[in-house]
Amino acid sequence: MQFKKSPVVFDEASHTYYLGEKRLLGITGLIHSILGLGVYPDANEYVKSYSIPRAGSRGTAVHHAIQTYDELGVRQTTQIVPTRYGNGEVDETWDVNAELDAYIRHLDGFEPLANELTVSDNIRYASQIDNVWLHKKTRGIWLADTKTNNLSYYPRCGYFSPDYFGTSEDALREYLSWQLSVYAELFEAENPGIKVEGLCANWLRPDDDAFWVIERKPAALVRELLSTEYVIGDNGPIYYHHDLSVFGIQSDLPMPAPDDKPVIAPQEVIDYIARLLDAERDTKARLEEAKKTIREAMEKNGIKSWDSGSFKATIAADSERATFDTARFKADHPELYKQYTLKKTTKGGFTLK
Repeated sequence: MQFKKSPVVFDEASHTYYLGEKRLLGITGLIHSILGLGVYPDANEYVKSYSIPRAGSRGTAVHHAIQTYDELGVRQTTQIVPTRYGNGEVDETWDVNAELDAYIRHLDGFEPLANELTVSDNIRYASQIDNVWLHKKTRGIWLADTKTNNLSYYPRCGYFSPDYFGTSEDALREYLSWQLSVYAELFEAENPGIKVEGLCANWLRPDDDAFWVIERKPAALVRELLSTEYVIGDNGPIYYHHDLSVFGIQSDLPMPAPDDKPVIAPQEVIDYIARLLDAERDTKARLEEAKKTIREAMEKNGIKSWDSGSFKATIAADSERATFDTARFKADHPELYKQYTLKKTTKGGFTLK
């Protein structure tokens, strides 16, 4: 069975998605920021710089072993993964034999069709589905994700409540429900006529494992999540959704007073845009001064065109331009003006000042 090849390109080194020159975001940050799921709120600098990257490195090793097995039928259980700790990078060597054994047991009854399949809305978001499986009995499509989290440390927070879930497993399964539901929505949109029959997850640890069937979220809610806007700020993406109440969350936008104008974006976004406008104004003024200097130098040297190697400057010849006095013509010949006037609708412009 063939699936549509996404035009989105994934750069594994930077974990970044591109559609042509446009950068798209993955859904991990979206789920963290809008739903408050899978967030480690009390992580100290050691955890952020060492523990989390190390856990991610082992997870990458497991994923690579699974992909090699699915695609080549080869058990490559020793994996070397370049891992960044703080400002440095080392090659970590992992033995993932136990995790691969568990995965093979979970695969019983399914046929692997694709690994790391890129799906996207081609507007804002993209992601890679770990596994696309075919159920051997029903012949239905299942989407699978592999998690290697240590449940002893997985946060029980959710929907911006620190102890929303009774157990870490419940918290992880809720995260997976959103993640895999987004995958299913994007997969079906890119592959019309193919419906996802089920969602599942492989939880794999060196000393334990589990196979979970995951509940799919309603399509309308998933589309709401994917409608979330964002801007790329100085410290990464800033997400904002117009109505968090659809997810059962109180809005993070300040409530306007009765006579106030509506608030449509978080203050963080407003401040960021204001800084960009200030920078644009300053840059534009300095660029005009620089252009004036280059033009004067070219005129002194009698040069009309100059290529610096970094930019090209050209002085156009003086010219005369004939213009039509529309206002005077309308006043002198109103009926004739009306006869030759064509009306068409144009999209309104947008300005920021």
